[in-house]
Amino acid sequence: EADRNSLTKHFFAELPELLSKFSTDEQKIVSLVEIPQYFHLEVYVEHRLNKFLELLLKYMHDIVGKHSDADVLRNCAFTYRYFINNELSIQTTAAVAFRQLIDELVSSFHSLITDGLESENEQGEFKLLVAMKRLYAFYQAHDITDLADIEKDVSAIITKANQQQINDDITATAVMLMQVILSWALYRTNPSEPSKAELKKLRKSVVQLIQQCDELIQFGVAGVQKEAFITVCDMLIIFAPQLKQNQNYSSLIVVPDKSVQIRLRDYVMTTVFAEEEPPQFQDDEDEEAKTEVLIEKRRVLASFGKLIAFNIIEMRLAAPIFAQYVKSYQDYGDIVKQMMSKARELNRTKCMRTQLLSLEQLFEELRDQNEGRIDRSSEEWTKIKDLAHRFALMAGVDNYKSRQAVVTFHREGIIYCLLRNGPPDGSPPSNIVFFDILAETTFKLMDIDKKGPKGLLAFLEEQLMKEGEIPEDEIEWGPLRTYRTALVGSMSEPYMYYGTGKRKMMGSPMRVMEVKRPREDYVIDNWQASGSGNYVQ
Repeated sequence: EADRNSLTKHFFAELPELLSKFSTDEQKIVSLVEIPQYFHLEVYVEHRLNKFLELLLKYMHDIVGKHSDADVLRNCAFTYRYFINNELSIQTTAAVAFRQLIDELVSSFHSLITDGLESENEQGEFKLLVAMKRLYAFYQAHDITDLADIEKDVSAIITKANQQQINDDITATAVMLMQVILSWALYRTNPSEPSKAELKKLRKSVVQLIQQCDELIQFGVAGVQKEAFITVCDMLIIFAPQLKQNQNYSSLIVVPDKSVQIRLRDYVMTTVFAEEEPPQFQDDEDEEAKTEVLIEKRRVLASFGKLIAFNIIEMRLAAPIFAQYVKSYQDYGDIVKQMMSKARELNRTKCMRTQLLSLEQLFEELRDQNEGRIDRSSEEWTKIKDLAHRFALMAGVDNYKSRQAVVTFHREGIIYCLLRNGPPDGSPPSNIVFFDILAETTFKLMDIDKKGPKGLLAFLEEQLMKEGEIPEDEIEWGPLRTYRTALVGSMSEPYMYYGTGKRKMMGSPMRVMEVKRPREDYVIDNWQASGSGNYVQ
């Protein structure tokens, strides 16, 4: 504490001079304007250092007027907040200086709107962009709604961007600025007795912003699309169904329709996981640029992941992203894994159904690429099997907790493997090879769920009844034999539960062994294994 007081007294006297000396040096000034946030402000009062405070505020005012760098402006904004949010006498001095600065920024913004939106006026565009960046930086640290009546103007800029071409940076900044304005609007409402008129106005503004951003995601350029996407994700989280915890806020809840959810998912797939030729990097600056690109892609993916974690969008839509877990493990594996972990916490069965859908999509994509055939020795096929194995591991170490989810995964997987477009014709179903994928996950099954009266072997036998007579030695049916072997492989004696049909399984012994009925509390009854609507056609 003594050292902090000593450093405070030293920098109070020295910092204004340093700010004046390096006011145009962006790299130095970004750190210098942050230093006051660590001052012991009582020292100002005790040692009557108001003259240094006034100098400091004067130079910070000048720095805001000279710079447009986001980090510099953000540090200035939070330093102002540190001076204002206290009960010392210096608070009044800082608040007056702050109000004067905001008034100037708002006045500048309003005066520049007309010229700044003219596509031929590059100088006007630049000045408007800088004014908006400054307001955005201060809106992040302060609720300046009472000082800055700019919501209508910012919304108008976004609307105009959807109607005609304006500066992309202005559009992206307007989207970010509108988001923080609406966030503060929610914060300002009275949780116990909110004004109905305020809530109605706020919801209308939120819905309008989401619709505007949805259009920008579809038709905007890359930089604008990214900010619009992140804004939609953040708005959906802020105004999510969790607001029902306060009944007064129920009217503010915004639930995206299916089309919006699909567009958000598709944007992630095309922006983060699209296969493109990697750029050539030759020096350190290029490597830094590559890192920045990766950071932005991870930011997009994490924003979508939050929608899954908060159960805002349908979990099944994340199937193509789950499918990227192994392929993109180095760059995005941690985010995708966390996404699946949160999905499992929400609903284990839904999560495994989504993972099953991921495997089905990869399977069908590989089959289409190879004109309807699957090379079971190929590297691509091995990767899909590895992904299935990893999915099974993610079910957790407690097999009892994941029991229902794992059995559902296998039952619906069996239905998918035997799915036909027409009646059986003696040839194996087109998805028969998918049994190899299911075989990779059988180690998570409990023995009673494999071989019990209502286990998977019995269910498989029941489904195979529809196929009629099956040849025992045809190689095309090999994946089915592989899967059946995986189910019975852990038994001390190989046997097959035949059910009422008592039909011979290929490769199984002819004898029928007695099956002891397991305890009732270990039997899973009433499994719902509907295959309709669960597959990519």
